[in-house]
Amino acid sequence: MSDETLAQLDVVVASVHSYMNLERAEMTDRLLAAIENPYTQILAHPTGRLLLRREPFDYDIQKILDAAKKYGVIVETNAYPDRLDLKDIHLRQAKKKGVSVVISTDSHSTINLNYMKYGVTTARRGWLEKSDVVNTLPLAGFLAALRPKPQAKSAASSRGR
Repeated sequence: MSDETLAQLDVVVASVHSYMNLERAEMTDRLLAAIENPYTQILAHPTGRLLLRREPFDYDIQKILDAAKKYGVIVETNAYPDRLDLKDIHLRQAKKKGVSVVISTDSHSTINLNYMKYGVTTARRGWLEKSDVVNTLPLAGFLAALRPKPQAKSAASSRGR
């Protein structure tokens, strides 16, 4: 999507949905480019795995978490039973680095919202606490926790903030 389109969205979530078999360095660079985009606020299902159907992407998780911290991008732990992505080990690493997490269900239907329990369980296995998970906040707090998009900065400064 164009930056103009991304600027209009309330929340910008980036994730890989194609070209999933890149070499390690290429996939790492691809994910870094998504994180470095000033409109990206959340990196969704970062490993891309589908349990028993697709192996996780090969990339440098430490570089991704370091970049997420540097740019203020939140990483997702995906509660959908076919994904359960990020794993507990990655969530512990994110917490240690000070990277915020969002738990989501990858829902394409309201019935899938029941999967949230799996994300909460995974987060607990990763030693996350309520303060580590931004979607435990009320809406205003959640939106405030997101990386500000460029137009939001300029709009705020033009209002004298």
